[in-house]
Amino acid sequence: MPKLMGTLQIKLNPGKEGERPHFEVVFVPYAGRFNTRPAKANTLDDLVSLLTDLKLGEDEAQKWAGRARSQGVVLIPSFERTDTLLKEMGLLA
Repeated sequence: MPKLMGTLQIKLNPGKEGERPHFEVVFVPYAGRFNTRPAKANTLDDLVSLLTDLKLGEDEAQKWAGRARSQGVVLIPSFERTDTLLKEMGLLA
């Protein structure tokens, strides 16, 4: 159960024709090549839930979700989690 360190990127995707706006959460590792994929959160509450499932505290998750809503793109540096947790959350293949 190795730990991976990287940046967690949260982007507000305004959606295209026929697609609703949503948030995309992507883990970008500092080193190594990993098959990463974005997790999708349809609402702000879904984003907060996703971040708390990634072991962020409730207050911190609310803070990052609010910043993502207002700024469009947010980077959470020095994000270190186990590879199994990232796989369970759908961020690693």
